[in-house]
Amino acid sequence: MDNIDIKMLVESYKDIGTSTIGHLNESGYLPDIKALYPCTHTVVGKIVTVVLNSDNTKVIHQALTQAQPNDVLCIDAQVLGNKACWGALRTCAAIYEKLAGVIVIGQATDSLQIQQLGLPVFAQGVSSVTTFKSNATEGVLGADIRYRFGEQHTLIRSGDIAIMDNDGVFVLSLEVAQQLLPDCQSKHEQDEEKFQLFFDAYQNNQLDSLLKQ
Repeated sequence: MDNIDIKMLVESYKDIGTSTIGHLNESGYLPDIKALYPCTHTVVGKIVTVVLNSDNTKVIHQALTQAQPNDVLCIDAQVLGNKACWGALRTCAAIYEKLAGVIVIGQATDSLQIQQLGLPVFAQGVSSVTTFKSNATEGVLGADIRYRFGEQHTLIRSGDIAIMDNDGVFVLSLEVAQQLLPDCQSKHEQDEEKFQLFFDAYQNNQLDSLLKQ
């Protein structure tokens, strides 16, 4: 890990769609986490984790102030059920702290305001029911998140890389991200070339000529 250039990884994956990763690898895909509004580019950042143990969400504030610019905050809110722990005001705070994006394994609220603000937020869904001030068991900053979806089990750790776009979310360890990068770049280049050839022919009404080649 000491030899891995994290900044290079982050910048390199910004040119690669999640569907390209998904052609080569299924590990780290979070099937039910989707963008709250259309995400027109690939969002990449180093993860900071938060695990909620009750409806006491004070630890989210702590995470926001300790995260570095361009990090991705990943919140395990599974304990909340249909209650949302993330909304417009926390999105404002995340923008102030210059985060790249937010993943909520749970529900978010204020979806229209979040879209207006423009910060990429990914979640399982949207809810009108939210948390409130609570003295229940506090959450934990930097704890491992055990994401489960059906038979899939994914371990999400602070320091992992999140790669997110309109098609979904991948969370990769630094080692896996580095190993996959060359093949992802090659696949991306090949697919982009094929798509551009078709698209240019389509716009210029030359599909018959292209397909006869």
